[in-house]
Amino acid sequence: MITCKDVSERASDLIDGKLGPWQTLQMRLHLAMCRGCERFVGQMRTTRDLTESTPVSDSAAPEGGDDAEIDTILSRLHDTQQPED
Repeated sequence: MITCKDVSERASDLIDGKLGPWQTLQMRLHLAMCRGCERFVGQMRTTRDLTESTPVSDSAAPEGGDDAEIDTILSRLHDTQQPED
């Protein structure tokens, strides 16, 4: 059985589909039993989806960001958040 630490180290690979079938099965079994890790991986998926789907203008400084882009990301994040149990 894999640990929560293993999940945190491999979460990106799981989301990106870079794990083999056995590793993917182990991860999914752990996520089915561990609510904390399930939430963590869910948050990583949401972050990836939001950052991939939000266009970044060439004029925005890498360190500063554009207020409109930040507002768009925050709005989409708010729309995707699920209520806590």
